[in-house]
Amino acid sequence: MTKRPFVMFLIVGLAGIMSMSAVGQNASLIRPWPENPYYLAWDGTPVFPLGAAGYLSWYPISRIEEVDFEQQLEQLAQVIEEIDSPHVCGFVRCLPYDPLGGEEGVLQPWLKLEDGRYDLEQFSPEWEERLRGYLQLALDRRIVVSLEIWDDWSLTRGVGGAHNPGPHAVWNAHPFNPQNNINYDDDVLPVETRPHNPPFYRTIPSLEDNRPAFGLQAHYVDHLLSIATDYPNVMINLSNESRATLEWSRFWADYIRERVPEGAMIGDMPSTNRRDGGGEYEHEFNPMTLSTDPKYDYVDISQGVSRHEFGSPHQQAIRGGERIIGYRQAMAEADTRRPLIVSKDYTNDVHGGDIVLWSRFVGGASTARFHRPYIDPVEPVIEFQHEAVGRLGRFIARVPFWRMHPDRALAIQLPEGAEANILAEPNGSCVIQLLGGSAGDAMVLQLPSGTWAVEWIDPATGQRLSHSEMTAEDEGLRLTLPEGPEHRVAYVVEQ
Repeated sequence: MTKRPFVMFLIVGLAGIMSMSAVGQNASLIRPWPENPYYLAWDGTPVFPLGAAGYLSWYPISRIEEVDFEQQLEQLAQVIEEIDSPHVCGFVRCLPYDPLGGEEGVLQPWLKLEDGRYDLEQFSPEWEERLRGYLQLALDRRIVVSLEIWDDWSLTRGVGGAHNPGPHAVWNAHPFNPQNNINYDDDVLPVETRPHNPPFYRTIPSLEDNRPAFGLQAHYVDHLLSIATDYPNVMINLSNESRATLEWSRFWADYIRERVPEGAMIGDMPSTNRRDGGGEYEHEFNPMTLSTDPKYDYVDISQGVSRHEFGSPHQQAIRGGERIIGYRQAMAEADTRRPLIVSKDYTNDVHGGDIVLWSRFVGGASTARFHRPYIDPVEPVIEFQHEAVGRLGRFIARVPFWRMHPDRALAIQLPEGAEANILAEPNGSCVIQLLGGSAGDAMVLQLPSGTWAVEWIDPATGQRLSHSEMTAEDEGLRLTLPEGPEHRVAYVVEQ
């Protein structure tokens, strides 16, 4: 059967522009803190979003019967409420379509017909109701949502892709695959895909100008934005672990910029884990490039600091902290200072989860969030994640992080074999995450002469290890490590 062409491509975007509500236009959006734009602000207050999750990011919309997402949002909200600080809020990811999905009962944005195919010109009312309900529940609970437009795994896996999981998943089951919709045949997009930069990523006008496919992509983006712009807690993330090209990413950043309220945040998450700037498939498309590109308001650096890159929790903390400093230095030189988002950490349980979570804060990122558990049983992992978020959040509530910057040079002496992340105010308070060293070892900080309160904390319990007042002399402030685990945190405040 000949499929009908999509003839609305000449006016795509109009619906998105016209449908912005007064809420989306005027509410206080999540955005960079103007006095230190490496951090976020919400409703005029600097905030540090923290998150944990026990489900895949698309389940609350596409597979509602498989997860009690409202209970889990409430669990995170309860932790945030107990922290009781205007400077700490929740953080979740949301992919509004199902990247795996050809199973019966999976809800996609597009209208599914009786023959099992989709009409990409029409959207499911039930899907919109679910998405709005999720975003509203998050807003009511002071939870920031990273809303993803595209998912790379659903586009680069399948026949001809990085791997082929079978006919009922990823590109094989994707509504934009021509065998799954009524809108076009394989002369528009092929049934096969590629491991990177597949035909789906080449539709934009500056590349192949594939108007039938691009028109339907834009039609979806317009509709999604008409929903998202009603919620000030939403940040737009162009893709999850993208293996596209920089040109594709930059095009959609521009496209979306014209259709969202002024100040709305747009970012992307390249699937790169190399500090030298090399993307996984295209050299230019990497977090370092995005950090200095004016088209973006933030960069999701999750893949660039992950365990896939650095391995052990210790290395993720220290080498990841070095990488964050490198991104910040590049932004300072280019005058493009912006938040560095970590929306998922794969080291997410008792085996190093505290080390990695605390390192995101002390290392200079603007968010920290555990990725979903991926081993059974999940319940103990979920409990650990929320307890860990609570411990870090209660500490963050005491720290003026919005006035601070990473400053490893502050440590002029560390115990032999030890390494540290340091977050500090200029000539003021500082937080030291120390990995290594033993009780009685010395550490010297280059701080001004005067009296300083020194508190040592065990991040795995939140308990104070010791507290004292010390005097800094001309040679600096000399600290002695207390009894405790190899992962310690010190909070040093001028008296």
